[in-house]
Amino acid sequence: MTGPQVCAARDCDNEVVRRPGRVGRPPIYCSPGCRPSRTRPSLSVELDQDDGEPVPGRDWVVRLRRANQVVVVGRGLGRFSATAMATELRGILGGTVDGRGDQP
Repeated sequence: MTGPQVCAARDCDNEVVRRPGRVGRPPIYCSPGCRPSRTRPSLSVELDQDDGEPVPGRDWVVRLRRANQVVVVGRGLGRFSATAMATELRGILGGTVDGRGDQP
């Protein structure tokens, strides 16, 4: 057996706890917070009124955002259409049918 293992995360000097006899690859990070997959910014759906040239009743925009990256999915929508689109997108991103947690 080798000596103590240091966490593989950048700027972390904590020791990694290894449990002999467990199935699978041995851990290389000291905690879930140090794992790179845990630090990825989440993808969110935004529903907002458009700042551009407003058209009465159709001034809503739906965006997808991750950190500083933004994609406009719908613009010039009515409030109810924008809400429905945002709900469906949240459902798709969350793995649900209607965005409320119901699985297909």
